[in-house]
Amino acid sequence: MKINKQLFEDVLSGKLKGTFVLRNGDKVKSRKLSIDINADTYPIVLKGSCYTYQGEFNLIRNSHLDIVNFIPEINMKENELTIEIPKGKIVDWEESKKQNKIVLKNKQLTYNDVCKKLFKNEYFYIGATGTIYSSSVFDSHSRHYCANNATTEHQLKCILAKNKLATVAKYLNDGWKPSKTDFGYFNAWVLFATPNKDFIGYKKIDNCTENSNVLFKSKELAVQAIEILGEETIELALEPLGL
Repeated sequence: MKINKQLFEDVLSGKLKGTFVLRNGDKVKSRKLSIDINADTYPIVLKGSCYTYQGEFNLIRNSHLDIVNFIPEINMKENELTIEIPKGKIVDWEESKKQNKIVLKNKQLTYNDVCKKLFKNEYFYIGATGTIYSSSVFDSHSRHYCANNATTEHQLKCILAKNKLATVAKYLNDGWKPSKTDFGYFNAWVLFATPNKDFIGYKKIDNCTENSNVLFKSKELAVQAIEILGEETIELALEPLGL
């Protein structure tokens, strides 16, 4: 920056802050600048040394103490850029660095985000003994993302019923494993219920579309599972979830 009277006046008035650079490389903060109103030739005083309005320490010859530059102090508050990021977006810092500009990307939705949205108020959870409890207390630090929380009591009843059915199947199958290909399981029996829950049936699967069901070695074992658990539990175990 050019060294002149205006620069010194701006610094002394507080308009500018920064660092003066001397010919020898030394740097002096602008707060150490003052003025001697009684001096004609060397009125500028910087850290005890006197200068002309052109930053000269000695008019006769160049001096290693001459002021040769001024580095303004950047006010980050005045120069910062505020960007309003749309909902569901975040800054892609890696791509922004490559393109030398702010690049936004879709925010990856996490299970934690889902829980914060769904479990703000009342939610249901399974206790240590398999009892289902309700809670209207939202614990933002831990409880809301616990894996056994659900939006309804019914959902947890279905999960517990399916767990019972899987346990019974494990016992009845007695170590049997279904046939398996790259496309899924087949040659296994599953239970099903009609939408109105007025009929519980069984069938042999021959494709992978029903692999999420509890599998049985035979039709007889599938029927026995109904006898062991009862139709009400079976209906809950076969209930579609996430609706």
